[in-house]
Amino acid sequence: MKRELVILFILVLGFISCDEIDDPIPKDVGQDIEYNDVTYVVDPALNIGNLNGLLDLIDNNSWTEVNGGDNSTERFIVLEEFTGHQCIFCPNGTKELLRLDSIYGEQLIPVSIHAGSFAEPSTGKYETDYRVLPHCNIYQSEFNVATFGYPAGLVSRRNAQLENKDNWGIVIADLADDVPQAELKLKNYYSQDLNVVRVNLGITFNQVPTETFNLQLYITEDHIRDWQKDFAQGDIENYDHRHMLRKVVNGTYGRSLENITAGEEINIEYILPLEANWKPDDVESVAFIFDSDPSSYNIIQGNSAHVK
Repeated sequence: MKRELVILFILVLGFISCDEIDDPIPKDVGQDIEYNDVTYVVDPALNIGNLNGLLDLIDNNSWTEVNGGDNSTERFIVLEEFTGHQCIFCPNGTKELLRLDSIYGEQLIPVSIHAGSFAEPSTGKYETDYRVLPHCNIYQSEFNVATFGYPAGLVSRRNAQLENKDNWGIVIADLADDVPQAELKLKNYYSQDLNVVRVNLGITFNQVPTETFNLQLYITEDHIRDWQKDFAQGDIENYDHRHMLRKVVNGTYGRSLENITAGEEINIEYILPLEANWKPDDVESVAFIFDSDPSSYNIIQGNSAHVK
């Protein structure tokens, strides 16, 4: 009996092994592809794991181009607002974010992160889940947002410290005239036929840094109409959710920047599909360089651009 069970076990293993061989998964899907001094990082969903596939995607499709702002002589500031559709005071935070955006223009890059209990979906009006999991919960925990209270914001993550909405403008004014430590170029290439965006990034440090830095890439979407709780108005049906974080492209804490040489450009291009329910006209890529030290997390430079 034992001998028969052993034979049966071996046969099952053989069947499983054959099944795996018949349906191989390329090991290098989503890994870096180096070409012409550019590091291409392709989303695994596109199933491109080699240079030939990459060149076929780039060369045999039409791409529209949109450039980010020129920050060669100016420090761009990233404002990460923590919010939620069931937070009654958060609309006041959004109003302040938009007021500051109207003042600073392309120098200010707003991102609204739905996180925590106020962002959890529920049955009925608030059933849509706008959290980008697990990243938003990690950020909420890392920066102690729940203890601080909503609405809260990180202004270029200065000192890894949250600020209430009344202080956002003060901190932005303190940072706005800083001489940038690095330039971050950003250009989006968008294929309407594929609904795919290529986010091309060029990073140049003015001097070799003593700190270690990471590169972060977000995708945001503007003008999402859905329910929102409000202290004054109650439940708002067609609330205009602004600059909502939709995707964290390269991991919760981004990609480490290595072998930095002053004045030498580092070129990285991320290629990813957009979700079918996103509106490409309202989608932006947001990139920034930040100190990887958890006691700092200081964002020294950022940039953004619409996808189309």
